[in-house]
Amino acid sequence: MKNYLTLVLAVLMVSTTANASRARLESLGEGKNGSYYIQDSRNIFLNPAQIVHYKKKLSLEFGNEPGATQDTSLAPRGQGGFTNTFGDFTYGVYMNQTSERELYAISSANALGGAFIAPESQLEFTFAGEGAMNWGFSLLYAGNNTKGVAGAAEKTASLFGVRLGVESGNLQAFSSIGIASDSKVKNASTDEVKGKVSVDVAVTYKMDEMTDYAHFSSYGTDVTLSTLNSGNVVQNRNTAFGLGAGWKHDMSKSTTMFCRVSGDYLKTTTTSFSDITTWNVPIVVGAEAVALSWLTIRGSIAESILGQTNGSIASGSAYRTSLSGLTTVAAGVGMTFGDVVIDGLVSSNGATNSANGIPGFGTGQTTGGTFGFGDNMLSRVAMTYNF
Repeated sequence: MKNYLTLVLAVLMVSTTANASRARLESLGEGKNGSYYIQDSRNIFLNPAQIVHYKKKLSLEFGNEPGATQDTSLAPRGQGGFTNTFGDFTYGVYMNQTSERELYAISSANALGGAFIAPESQLEFTFAGEGAMNWGFSLLYAGNNTKGVAGAAEKTASLFGVRLGVESGNLQAFSSIGIASDSKVKNASTDEVKGKVSVDVAVTYKMDEMTDYAHFSSYGTDVTLSTLNSGNVVQNRNTAFGLGAGWKHDMSKSTTMFCRVSGDYLKTTTTSFSDITTWNVPIVVGAEAVALSWLTIRGSIAESILGQTNGSIASGSAYRTSLSGLTTVAAGVGMTFGDVVIDGLVSSNGATNSANGIPGFGTGQTTGGTFGFGDNMLSRVAMTYNF
């Protein structure tokens, strides 16, 4: 009987912590906003139809409000939301899931001499139904408006987008579409960062323990600055795509192994600058194990086995940087107390430092992130309440 109860607790632990957080995904070497093959509640930011699997939950991601800066393990952005049911439907509301891509576009424009602000306090509403085919959609909006004293210029920013997704058996298809984004400084020349319509599309197919996937993204901005190129528009265009496969295997009743291999490509074209292309073939290996009835430990290692970045410096000299051998390591914990789950990212040595990051490396850590057990031991902390 004692062994049976231990087994039950272990199974409950595994199933509960699967509905987790940025900390769990980054601990397993994935992007903080979802995985193509690991089951996690944050997959709703990839496919909103997934919300039907995560009903009646309150999720809180602790952190500060760092303004127009990226959400990293060393500077986490506070956010959260809940899911509930309405008849046969599931809905959810999530706050402050600010677009990393938009923040990076604003910071890049400001590096050219701009003084733009970013859309803030994003609000996202998700609605989904289930049946022979699960379906879901999300609407998201973020805005900002400020005006300084002594006649300073008024600044505005906005972002509007949708997510669409379906799930039928082992097949999923989903897309996030950035319909409109804009940031203006209403000075004499009206400096502006105007986002192009962005599209992220992916398809996944699960076969037993293996999940195959393919994805495509297209996004960009037009930047107008009166102090740059005599007011000419600086165009930035990005195209990314990739193929991959993820493997999930229960090694024992308490330990699950994960492995992912992919081939990913990113091309960036900017006015007056050369194209920058990056391709990467990474392999990611992770594990999640129930150490105690209330404690789950997890970790991963990701390494680029092939890959390089090609471009040129301002003088026109071409360069080529190898990604081969680039390695990131991460570890985390999950703690269950009744209906409450606390997750934390214990440590990591992340290898990316922009919104584009390195293709195929899901995590968006900051370069130089501490790997250790000091004052910053839990660099991400999240709480999930199952009600």
